[in-house]
Amino acid sequence: MECICGKETGWKKISSLLVVVSLLSSCFTDFRSVDAQLLPQEEVQALEAISAKLQIQHWNITRSFCSSGFQYVGSDSAVVSNITCDCTSANATVCHVTNIQLKALNLRGTLPAEFANLTFLKEMSLLGNRINGSIPREIGDIATLEELVLEDNLLGGPLPQNLGSLTHLRRLLLSANNFTGPIPEEFSKLRNLTDFRIDGSTLSGKIPDMIGNWTKIERLDMQGTSMSGPIPSTISELINLEELRISDLNGSDMTFPYLQNMTKLETLVLRNCLITGPIPDYIGDLTKLKYLDLSFNNLSGQIPDSLQSSDLDIIDVSYNNFTESSASGCQASRVIEWCVKKDLPCSASPKYHSLYINCGGSEITAEGNEYEEDLAREGPSYFFASSQRWAYSSTGFFMSNGDASYLANNSFSLNMTGAEYYKTARLAPNSLKYYGLCLRKGSYKVRLHFAEIMYSDDQTYSSLGRRIFDVSIQGKEVLKDFNIKEVAKGVGIGITREFDDILVNGSTLEIHLYWRGKGTTAIPDRGVYGPLISAITVTPNFDVSTGLSAGAIVGIVAASFVLLVLILVVLWMKGCLGGKDLENKELRALLQTGYFTLRQIKAATNNFDSANKIGEGGFGPVYKGVLPDGSVIAVKQLSSKSKQGNREFVNEIGMISALQHPHLVKLYGCCIEGNQLLLIYEYMENNSLARALFGREEQLLNLDWPTRKKICVGIARGLAYLHEESRLKIVHRDIKATNVLLDKDLNAKISDFGLAKLDEEENTHISTRIAGTM
Repeated sequence: MECICGKETGWKKISSLLVVVSLLSSCFTDFRSVDAQLLPQEEVQALEAISAKLQIQHWNITRSFCSSGFQYVGSDSAVVSNITCDCTSANATVCHVTNIQLKALNLRGTLPAEFANLTFLKEMSLLGNRINGSIPREIGDIATLEELVLEDNLLGGPLPQNLGSLTHLRRLLLSANNFTGPIPEEFSKLRNLTDFRIDGSTLSGKIPDMIGNWTKIERLDMQGTSMSGPIPSTISELINLEELRISDLNGSDMTFPYLQNMTKLETLVLRNCLITGPIPDYIGDLTKLKYLDLSFNNLSGQIPDSLQSSDLDIIDVSYNNFTESSASGCQASRVIEWCVKKDLPCSASPKYHSLYINCGGSEITAEGNEYEEDLAREGPSYFFASSQRWAYSSTGFFMSNGDASYLANNSFSLNMTGAEYYKTARLAPNSLKYYGLCLRKGSYKVRLHFAEIMYSDDQTYSSLGRRIFDVSIQGKEVLKDFNIKEVAKGVGIGITREFDDILVNGSTLEIHLYWRGKGTTAIPDRGVYGPLISAITVTPNFDVSTGLSAGAIVGIVAASFVLLVLILVVLWMKGCLGGKDLENKELRALLQTGYFTLRQIKAATNNFDSANKIGEGGFGPVYKGVLPDGSVIAVKQLSSKSKQGNREFVNEIGMISALQHPHLVKLYGCCIEGNQLLLIYEYMENNSLARALFGREEQLLNLDWPTRKKICVGIARGLAYLHEESRLKIVHRDIKATNVLLDKDLNAKISDFGLAKLDEEENTHISTRIAGTM
């Protein structure tokens, strides 16, 4: 038995040994198999070329590159360098590169055409680098490509047409680059697209109809380009859209696009797209819609009940022309009585003449002045008022980051230069308006303080951010495509932009910072882009103790008008203006100039609505209006910027009201009320000759030679009447294309007599002293 037992124990040992040998053999066989899986030589050469051209330091490329695997992990979680291979092909000895991710590596140079030699490549992602130049056309030859991500680089030039050959492409992300030209029509073949983004590029041309072919698309971003509307009707075919963002279009007005079939829509942004008319009722019935931004359009009518009772998380319909909505004046999360009133009028007598705000920070003393705190943390579609001294209005929602802060702090412990207020700032995703309230009328100096405190100053990913926005004061653009870091030549450096002669004619000063979709949106994260400001300083250019009041100015204007009429009456009675003929119709017209109340003019022009603005001259803006009897009028409003406005106003009434001729524009009357000086003329359907000849493309008129001759002869007849045929011999002194208006039949009529002079009969020549526009 012992022998039997011994043999049994020996067999167990031998059996165990055989199992171990078998396992080792299997393992060695597997390693030999792995070692045999090699990259083709042409793919090795392609990777070497890519590494050299983009100066990638950490790649060690061999044919067995895929066997050992590769992944580089940076100190920042955003940094990714990854190459993925597929070694499961029928030929088990061959591997192919299928995915390349080179994110936030600060890579420089041009985009290598050698990517096209990776013929099995499915993903090519180079987000957040410094790659410049254009996209090589060879990229369009990678037939297997499914994802092309080039966001947040410095690429430019036109988009290659043959990218349209990438029929397997699902994601094409090109935002925050400098691409130019139109979207190629060849992109119509990208029928598998689910994600297309071109925010912040300078692409131009119309939004193409062919986007209707992208029926699988789920996200479409076209913010801040130079493209023109209208949004094509084919967009209604994109019924799988979940996120749609289009903003800041050029071109003509458009009606609301048809989106009723987009039942999967969760985010809808159609900001500043020149959309007119009402909001369709069905918008509030899109059950999955959570975020809606229709701000800065010309929408009118009522906000649909379905929208007001919907479950949307964010609704921003501010800065439109709704008839009864707080959103038309300011987007208030809390109702303030005067917030809903146009131009935020002061409820009492204006008394302030300076303003100091530490935007996004606490109350401080700087440069001898007390800067008020500005610490409200509320986010999108919010209106905050600090009593009736100042207020701010913030709109927008940070993409893909609902928790982003609207207050900025010195994120990277930068060594700040300048005042204390540069350590903090306020920012907004889209629009940020500050209002100085209850200010006395007069001229002010406005200083805006900026410092870039949300990007780093090294050569890492976080230093690649580009913040670009516009600034307007009192509705006039003063900074275009403003980049704080670029102007200051670095981050953490305080700079000031000063504007010396800002006029407040009512009681409100408006400072508007606006993001048009330009710059980066994902660096160092998705809650950093948008306008940013550190502090605001407003000081008067007048002596606050002796400055003229508004009543005094109005009194001077009224007195000047009465004085002119008295002088003309005396001259007429003495026979200096053609005798005492009581039937002198020209003089009688002067004495019987019609008078309109300010209420009548506001009703006719819808309170000087910008949508009714038809022109702008040296005197001021001109608005179209309709009187209760249906008569169409043109209202010329004295601009606060017109230094000689009062004299020209009186002069124009004195001159043109005494004249009647088919080729002179007819003056219906005037209005002098409050701080308003208004002239009311007949309405000329075809605006000015200047716009007909030199305006925007949609404004140009097709003037054939007979019509041009008719216009020239009409101008000549009008001048002949002024110089020779009228009782009052008049020299116009400012004849130019903008002062020649065209009626509906293209008859020419001379306008703008603010610089005209009486020509005494004894003059043998006309003075050549300069007048009018240089």
